[in-house]
Amino acid sequence: MSDAASLERLAARLAPLFEAGARVSIRGVASVGAQRRTLFVDVRNAEVATRAVVQIMGDVLAATDVECEAALLRKAGAEGVPVPAVLAVDASLRAIASEHVEGESIPRRILRLVDATPELGERLTRDCGEALAAIHRIGVAALPELPDLADPGRYVDELERLLDSLSTPHPVFRLGVGWLRRHAPSPPERATLVHGDFRLGNLLVDEGGLRAVLDWELAHLGDPMEDLAWLCLRTWRFGRDDRSVGGFGSLDRLRDAYVEAGGVFRTEAFAWWTVARTVWWGLGLARQVQAVLDGQADSIVLAASGRRVVELEYDLLEAIRPGD
Repeated sequence: MSDAASLERLAARLAPLFEAGARVSIRGVASVGAQRRTLFVDVRNAEVATRAVVQIMGDVLAATDVECEAALLRKAGAEGVPVPAVLAVDASLRAIASEHVEGESIPRRILRLVDATPELGERLTRDCGEALAAIHRIGVAALPELPDLADPGRYVDELERLLDSLSTPHPVFRLGVGWLRRHAPSPPERATLVHGDFRLGNLLVDEGGLRAVLDWELAHLGDPMEDLAWLCLRTWRFGRDDRSVGGFGSLDRLRDAYVEAGGVFRTEAFAWWTVARTVWWGLGLARQVQAVLDGQADSIVLAASGRRVVELEYDLLEAIRPGD
């Protein structure tokens, strides 16, 4: 993907996504994610040049998932969620082209911005609360068909099945699954759209705050507290553990902004989903490293995931220890 000839061939393949006669040149390639490639492109039609971003999904995602994500982006944008405008979709290429939005997505760079401009942390926390409230009030009847993960019991069943599939024992996660079964929260009044991966790395940020919410491939129907809990996991604070929201803000500020924007914050459910998503992510990391151990993959990134499993086990024990 890095040599000029390969980029030229890919640019020619992308050109039909846009208006007839458009010429595409690739300006840069972002770091390759686990599920997608991100390309920064220039689209020229006559004398007009448009900067765009093209995301190409990995084979793990079906073509319908691309169309579903594009539909979610359009619906979210119409409801006031900051998202890039969709320019084109190609299901056969598994690609979505969207407008280029200026901003920073690399977590450590965002946190350095927050360190240099303390008021940015407060502003970004407020923006996240408002964006999450907007996502959760989107009418689900108008959405494409999505997985329904609102039932805590079914969610824990899936976690247990994943745990049972691993060849390496994980007694801490087994303990967490038992805790989740014993402490299932009361359900929300209604299932809502849940982004599923709302955290640093999937947010575009500049000095003014939140610019765009990215990467909707894990969206589903569920409990809105799942999104807030995921944003607050220690794993997404990148060493700034004194700021419980993404390493940049306080939970009180997030909760207040969310409620003021129309969300309903449920403390018991937030605590439960903190444990549930800690177990989910820990098992996900364990599954990645097992793929390497079983010879199904040779990625150093997946192999390194094994070092993170114990971090999630520690976080889980801290979350469920008696007396808290």
